[in-house]
Amino acid sequence: MKQSFYLLGCMCIVLLAGACRTPGIQPQKNQNMDSQIIVTTTSPKGGAISVSSPPVYIYKTREDYSHLVPVIMNDARTTIVSYPHPRDLRIGDKLCLPTLLEKGYWLDNRGIGRNVVFLSYTYEEYSQLGSAPSMEELMAHIHDKYPLTEWHECGRRADYKNIVSELNKLIEQGFLQK
Repeated sequence: MKQSFYLLGCMCIVLLAGACRTPGIQPQKNQNMDSQIIVTTTSPKGGAISVSSPPVYIYKTREDYSHLVPVIMNDARTTIVSYPHPRDLRIGDKLCLPTLLEKGYWLDNRGIGRNVVFLSYTYEEYSQLGSAPSMEELMAHIHDKYPLTEWHECGRRADYKNIVSELNKLIEQGFLQK
């Protein structure tokens, strides 16, 4: 009987160990962006210690969408694949709006992606809802399916001490220019 439990325990450990792996990175298809720019920082600044940290995305849009709620669509832009619950738009009593940087760039503070679209709901309106709208309502409230004109991936948040001033300096130095 002890041998059966021992064997079962070993099998569970092997199965759990096999399930814990880092997924491969999938290349992303080109988006319908008029002037797409992708800048990727692949290694952390200043050390070999790896820290889990959200990525830093800098972008420009065709219009000022800074107060409109972002959602993520599939590559074909036919289905919304990720959207926030109304409570997700606040940290404490503060809305998670993007931060305006130099030369019209925006720093993402919500976790958007290259397939972002913006709804006609403002952050304030959406955050007051009791629950997320239905998929049909979300689709009906899409304001712009192709809002991005530029998209930059700039490392991880942990790579920066003062993210806004450091990114503004990079922008002023032309690092993010075409």
